[in-house]
Amino acid sequence: MARPNILFVLADQMRPDSLGQATPHINALASRGVRFENCYTASPLCQPARACIVTGKFPTTHGVCGNVNEPISMDERQDTFMQHLRQAGYHTALIGKHHYYDRFAAGMDVLEDDYDIKGYGFDHVWQVADDTFRNECRFTRYLREKGRLEEWRREVKEDGAAYYRGLEPAESKDGYIGECALKYIRDYDQEAPLYLNVGFTGPHPPHWAVGKYAEMFDPSDMSVPLGVTDPAQIEAVRQRRAQYLGKVRLVDDYVGRFCEVLEEQGMLENTCVVFSADHGDTLGDHGTMDKRFFYEQSATVPLVMAGPGIDLQAREWSNVCKSLANNVDLYPTFLAMAGCENLLGDSQRDGINLLDMAYNRVPRRGEVYSELGTAMMVRDANWKMVYDAEQDGVQYLFNLRSDPDELINLAGVAGYEAIEAELTQKLLTRLIKLTHHTQAKEQQRVQRVRV
Repeated sequence: MARPNILFVLADQMRPDSLGQATPHINALASRGVRFENCYTASPLCQPARACIVTGKFPTTHGVCGNVNEPISMDERQDTFMQHLRQAGYHTALIGKHHYYDRFAAGMDVLEDDYDIKGYGFDHVWQVADDTFRNECRFTRYLREKGRLEEWRREVKEDGAAYYRGLEPAESKDGYIGECALKYIRDYDQEAPLYLNVGFTGPHPPHWAVGKYAEMFDPSDMSVPLGVTDPAQIEAVRQRRAQYLGKVRLVDDYVGRFCEVLEEQGMLENTCVVFSADHGDTLGDHGTMDKRFFYEQSATVPLVMAGPGIDLQAREWSNVCKSLANNVDLYPTFLAMAGCENLLGDSQRDGINLLDMAYNRVPRRGEVYSELGTAMMVRDANWKMVYDAEQDGVQYLFNLRSDPDELINLAGVAGYEAIEAELTQKLLTRLIKLTHHTQAKEQQRVQRVRV
């Protein structure tokens, strides 16, 4: 069989517990492939997380620590997995959001960045910006051609919820992205295998679902936020969660339509479909409404894949992989799908091919890490700890076996000093590995030190 096409659908700020009643098409994808139940983001914030995905490295190594950082270096851009796919003969395309740069300057036309974004390894770029209230992108051009841009900006700003309910789904930002991706798949006629990254902006705030999706989920059916007791706050969170799931369902419907069109084009059988998110969202849990936390709801991401070589049911195995995974694992996985494993020689990458992980061809990872600014998280089979050198060390310590909801912070509690010390040593060992470099090995040594 020819090298497979790769369709990578990346949602923005989606919690893995959104999978279920709101995602029948992603569920169907998982049923014929694999779902990674314990996948963590390398950083719970958009720009650093996406830099981690494309480089296969953590912020400590690539240097993008926040949303207002400079993007990755020119050298790093020549070493993204997309560049390697291009070199291997793939046609590479991006449609929708990328967030490799942060563009929030009023009046900015993000299409001016097209050439730079292609420099990350894309043959085709069709950008939709986060901030379409002030800036220009493909979506604003679409609205302008329809004579609706100023109305859209005014109405969304003044009464976004009511205006969104009146929109047809295809007229929304994610609807536009989905329709453009569908057209691209239908029109694709090149002999080269296709790598297509579809970057949706949802279910990132604002939490206003569009059209029929606004009424699809009942707030009274939504779960109570963890650690919150105030009735008014609980009700407000439930309202937002219903709208959030509506945005998730719109993305899910496009995943289903992508698969339908791939099948119509005779491409589905030879296409690896991968669905994930950059990071999650606390969405009211622990009294917070953001990502930027290492709680499970914001530090974990959905990860589902299906396609050639990913049929676990054919081997009578569970289609759920419980091993600790991370979104830096996508880098070696995409290259392995394309038969480019020989390009994985960088010692600064510790990603694992997810297919090897799913089929138990490699030892299970003992710990998984995540970073944000000065804070670092380490999680093993039982424990999670968050350490911040600028905030006097250990901030959180949770026993995930006895306290999966992370309601009891054991940091600094007598009796847990040994656990803190063990996890701190793991963080320190990892940090040294990431930041200490070597050159050629010496032929003779007086110490067992690699130079």
